[in-house]
Amino acid sequence: MKTSEKFKRKVLARWRMLSARGVDLGRAAVEIGVAATDLEMWIREAASGSPLFVPVWVEDEGVGERRSGVVVELGRGVRVLGLSVAELAELARRLS
Repeated sequence: MKTSEKFKRKVLARWRMLSARGVDLGRAAVEIGVAATDLEMWIREAASGSPLFVPVWVEDEGVGERRSGVVVELGRGVRVLGLSVAELAELARRLS
């Protein structure tokens, strides 16, 4: 059975928290409930993989229009401008 990317992201987030507390990989794997070999592989994949967000520039017909709204900064220079509250909620839902 293939492990979902969402599950891997959650495991890696938990690993980062445990690692910051000084918990070693083997103990963390037991606490999370995954095999240490899987956890180690996912850590390596995450470290060598593509960034989660790739900056792009999207233009629509209203390029000259100024939109107000929320500005989200995702890191690595990625900014999302002019989101409504509903659009921000949808972005958060899709990124989780």
